[in-house]
This record gives sequence, structure tokens and C-alpha cells, in this order.
Amino acid sequence: MNDDDDALRRAVIDSYRIVCICNKIRRGVIEKAIRGGARSFADVQRRTRAGTGDCKAERCGPVIRELLEKKP
Repeated sequence: MNDDDDALRRAVIDSYRIVCICNKIRRGVIEKAIRGGARSFADVQRRTRAGTGDCKAERCGPVIRELLEKKP
């Protein structure tokens, strides 16, 4: 296995990690929303329901904001 294969494997595993525990929204869904045009936290909420659960984005908010900052 080379470094490219390992990086791809890690990326796939990361995409399945749950970011929003309340609504069971995975990282890949959030990344797809950002690639699809979500430019703000509110955009991600509307497109995915992440951050709208009982914790009011206490747990997932920082991760979502970090992903938004890394967008191309």
C-alpha cells in the first residue's frame, strides 16, 4: 500500500464519521453540502439539518465551521 492509497482510505473513513450526533449527520454529507454551494453555517443547517438538534450545535458547530473555513 502506498501513501496515496492510505490517504484515500483515511478520507473515505473520515467521510463516514458522524459530526452531528443529534441528527446523525455524517461529515461527508456536510462536505457535499459545502461543495454544492453552502457558504455559511445557516446554509449547511438548511441543506443537512446538522446543528438543529437538541444540543443546538454545541457539539457539531465547531466542526462545521472548521469545514466551512477550509472550503475552496
